[in-house]
Amino acid sequence: MKLAIGTTDGAMLCGHFALSSAFIILDIEDGRIISQTIRERGSGACGNHKSFLELLQDCRAVLCGGISQAMEQMLSSHGIEPVVSAVKHPVDEAAALYLNGRLQTTSERICICH
Repeated sequence: MKLAIGTTDGAMLCGHFALSSAFIILDIEDGRIISQTIRERGSGACGNHKSFLELLQDCRAVLCGGISQAMEQMLSSHGIEPVVSAVKHPVDEAAALYLNGRLQTTSERICICH
């Protein structure tokens, strides 16, 4: 399984999915991280939703700190589960909490770009 984590600085979970400039991709087997890569998106305004699908097409889930309803629906329709953390975490901590089933999530879907 591949898990993506949105980030702007490589250290913290991004506060809003569409503002992620990169995604840390974790390859997970038997509940353990076996490898990690970074897929760069670039910086800028909330943007091209198609580029997200291209970056995440082989991922099963993506962790973020906020997401619009439209983006959530688009990801879900392509088999990618959006997981919205209720608390901002360092990337490593968010991954560990998610893998242990202890990540505090929210069903609130907001877009802070407008």
